[in-house]
Amino acid sequence: VSQLQRLVVRYCPHGGSSRGARAFVFEEFAKFAEANPAVECRSELGRGKHPVVRGSYVWGDDKVLDAKNRSSADVLRMAEVLRNSSGRKMLRFEKPVVSE
Repeated sequence: VSQLQRLVVRYCPHGGSSRGARAFVFEEFAKFAEANPAVECRSELGRGKHPVVRGSYVWGDDKVLDAKNRSSADVLRMAEVLRNSSGRKMLRFEKPVVSE
């Protein structure tokens, strides 16, 4: 069961750092949404802002990845990483882990 509820790609319509995010939204985002029907996929315009990929999870947490100056393939890889992760925060172990 996927823990990711919503995937949002925010990009600028004219900024150079959003070139890869724009290409992803216009070319590959629809295919990604069809392949993942359990995830609500949206794109937002952030005029004058750098692109980000935000994942919202069942647990109420968000993960935000910076997509500045990344290619379309990199943005797709970020979306897949967010889809495959659990959304939980990393835990710090107080005692050393010993395997026998």
